Amino acid sequence: MTHAIALTAVLIAAVSSPASAQVAAATTCDAAGIGSAKVVVEGPPASILDVSTGTTGAVSYCLVKVRIPEAINIWVGLPMGGAWNGRLQSVGGGGYAGNVAVPNAAIVGGYVGVTTDTGHAGGDGSFGMKAPGQPNTALQIDFAYRSEHLMAVVGRQLAQAFYGRAPEFSYWNGCSTGGRQGLMMAQRFPEDYNGIVAGAPAIHWDRFQAALIWAQVAMLRENGGPVPVPKLNRATESAVAACDAKDGVTDRVIEDPRQCTFDARTLICGADASGDTCLTEKEAAAINRIWEGPVIAGKRLWFRTERGAALGALGGPTPFPIAVAQPRYWVYFDPNWDWHTLGYDNYAAFFDRTVAEVGPIMATDSPDLTRFRERGGKLILWHGWSDQLIMPEGTIDYYERVVKALGGASAAQKTARLFMAPGVAHCGGGEGPAPQDLLGNLVKWVERGEAPETIPSSRALPGGGTRTRPLCKYPERAVWKGTGNTDEAVNFVCRAP
Repeated sequence: MTHAIALTAVLIAAVSSPASAQVAAATTCDAAGIGSAKVVVEGPPASILDVSTGTTGAVSYCLVKVRIPEAINIWVGLPMGGAWNGRLQSVGGGGYAGNVAVPNAAIVGGYVGVTTDTGHAGGDGSFGMKAPGQPNTALQIDFAYRSEHLMAVVGRQLAQAFYGRAPEFSYWNGCSTGGRQGLMMAQRFPEDYNGIVAGAPAIHWDRFQAALIWAQVAMLRENGGPVPVPKLNRATESAVAACDAKDGVTDRVIEDPRQCTFDARTLICGADASGDTCLTEKEAAAINRIWEGPVIAGKRLWFRTERGAALGALGGPTPFPIAVAQPRYWVYFDPNWDWHTLGYDNYAAFFDRTVAEVGPIMATDSPDLTRFRERGGKLILWHGWSDQLIMPEGTIDYYERVVKALGGASAAQKTARLFMAPGVAHCGGGEGPAPQDLLGNLVKWVERGEAPETIPSSRALPGGGTRTRPLCKYPERAVWKGTGNTDEAVNFVCRAP
């Protein structure tokens, strides 16, 4: 998301290439060669704007820039010198996207890499409104799913034109908005990708986006304004300290925050205390409402920011930008809409209107992956438990609905698996070990039938060394065996709670 939801790092595994890969280019990287290729898409014709060469890492590539009306820009990086591994990788974006870049990591891994700006310039979300009171439905659709589908269409055609053969396997790799984009492809265009990595997916775009402003509403109504960030941090640190050892290991990580019920009122200042180390009664009430999540009149509208996640991202001195952009440009179509008008009395109406306006195009929450399963598609979902922006229980809720839709856990896990990462923040960072080699595990699942039972994770420790853990397929959790170094994955086993 803008300024905060970063594109996840693309981790390339040492997975063998398809048997017929490692082929040389069949044409030249210039206007007369690949630049003269015909790109066929539905609707208005596509145009090749530019062809150039470059080098990333030790891999030379041909970069083809394509434009599709109304304003979708797609860049395709084609490895040269026999470096192509026979696969395509579309790389997801962040926030409202609005920019396009060379898919360097994909190219270094030997993939035909594809990126897009999703059909507009700039990441403030204003493209969703054509004029006050009027949605820009065409650009909303381009952002929601048309541009991502065209990445697969254009990428395959240019690979065919450049190498004389199409990719044998196509993959989607993204986090946050990129995770939502990948799931949109599985739901709407299941023929586009053989495998999808969807991290911290921004699905439920209507509901979780409406929930992004909850922290500000809670602080305004309970405290009269923002709680200072040092105090928010103090509350998070105290919650972690209180719940850390519940999993049998003290490592500054809450294994499953749903088991943590730390109450911010325990931090209320005593008679002689003040400063950032304690809270006023109103500040404690505000933080508890943030941890409760958007509950109005006893009805839960959406999930909460978990204890252990940094509260300053959504609860800082000003709202997270997208929390205001969506109501202005996608719900009310009023650039002057003021979030201060929200309170407990009208928040539910605001939430419902957001779902009605945004959901039909952007929700990305259909659990029916039947068509994706029927063509052999594989999906790796993952989410950090300490995600400070996207509520991780939303991803769990989606996965559980997928399990039900596909006929139970055993059947569903032949197509989709979820891995929760304790202590990991949005798309990485935080105190917990972050997942490694997600794409490599996906490739082995798609091409060799080796379904991942665990995903390796690691984190460099401040004092030196590395902490490793297995990320277990949900609902299992990593449990220490009781002996051995707790910083080594080999001393943990996956068990159901």
